[in-house]
Amino acid sequence: MTFNSFSRTIYIAVIFTVLATTVRAWAHKSGQQALVRFLATSTIIRSSSGPNEDTYLAELTLTPKSDPLLVRLIDLYPSAASALPKAVLISAKGSVLRVLRDTECDRPYDKIILRTAPGDPMAILQETLSYLPPLDPVPAPDAIVPCYRVVRR
Repeated sequence: MTFNSFSRTIYIAVIFTVLATTVRAWAHKSGQQALVRFLATSTIIRSSSGPNEDTYLAELTLTPKSDPLLVRLIDLYPSAASALPKAVLISAKGSVLRVLRDTECDRPYDKIILRTAPGDPMAILQETLSYLPPLDPVPAPDAIVPCYRVVRR
């Protein structure tokens, strides 16, 4: 009886551990809500057969009490879906979006191409455009800018 009771206890502990790990992993993959204020459009890639990818420089506020964080924000979505609305891109207050941290796309600040102001229709042109958003303070050229991805449902 003692062995059976011990085995059952171990079995239940393992089940709880697996469930807790799965729930944490699911929450991590689903991202988190953040207040996003767009500062510049980096690149826009349009495809008729594959996904579209819009990249921005943005300020991200993860909690109401946290300071804004300068980030590289990537929005990857199917070609049949719409881009983020212009009202979201130009909002001075920012918009709440679900985002997910992606360390694979972190870049030094001076390696991020800033083409136009957010919501500027010129961003879709092929020409190399240059835009300097009003940043205070301006990051050091080699400062690593963390990358996040927009989570679309």
